[in-house]
Amino acid sequence: MNSTDREESDWSGMGRWVAVASELPCSVIALLLVGQIVGAAVLGPSGAIWGALIGALLGFAFGSYGVYITIQYFDKLEQNKSPRRTYMPPKEEIYEDVKFEIEEDETS
Repeated sequence: MNSTDREESDWSGMGRWVAVASELPCSVIALLLVGQIVGAAVLGPSGAIWGALIGALLGFAFGSYGVYITIQYFDKLEQNKSPRRTYMPPKEEIYEDVKFEIEEDETS
């Protein structure tokens, strides 16, 4: 395995892990805001605080479950992924003598 193969394998799945890492905070923030709005509409200013707390807890629960399901899906994809085939030249080509034709400068 050369350095370019190693770089490809290191950075190839980075986008999916950035998406997984952002899933939990987005869930928490979204349900916190929804809880705050619903709580304020139902119980007034004190209900906004309780709604935000309940929304944040529900967001954490749903976000954690979503991250768990997403990681399981990515693991399943990795298991089903076929290995990358590498090119291996035939032995005749490996042991072939190579003659380089060097053109000499005519100015010398």
